Amino acid sequence: MLAPFPDFWNRHFVAGPNKGDVYTGRTALGTEPHQPYAGLLSGDTLTHPWTLPHRLLLPWLWFAHDGTIAADWRYVAPRTRIYIPGYGWGRVEDKGSAIKGRNRLDLYFDSHQEALRWGRKDVVGRQQ
Repeated sequence: MLAPFPDFWNRHFVAGPNKGDVYTGRTALGTEPHQPYAGLLSGDTLTHPWTLPHRLLLPWLWFAHDGTIAADWRYVAPRTRIYIPGYGWGRVEDKGSAIKGRNRLDLYFDSHQEALRWGRKDVVGRQQ
């Protein structure tokens, strides 16, 4: 039996409670998930100066963007902004079926390799 992940070609769930539904890749709030981005004028620009040229040319990269976080909405309200050391600012936009409890978060990464590099960590974040 296949896991309840989307069928790549048809973009439909093939098993589980959402079987037959169209998979859109969006969060529970209907947003596109993304990693945090520091913006043009940030410490990241100072530590990675080679990123400055593309940040200057692409106006949407001038401003910081929060990453996407999944949390248990019984404990952390949707749209709550949280700072995770080593990840940056994120906003709770999703809820995962395996994310249960007050002290569990799931951070979005653009690739599976980045997520594996991050791994599982115990960190102390701060809410805004």
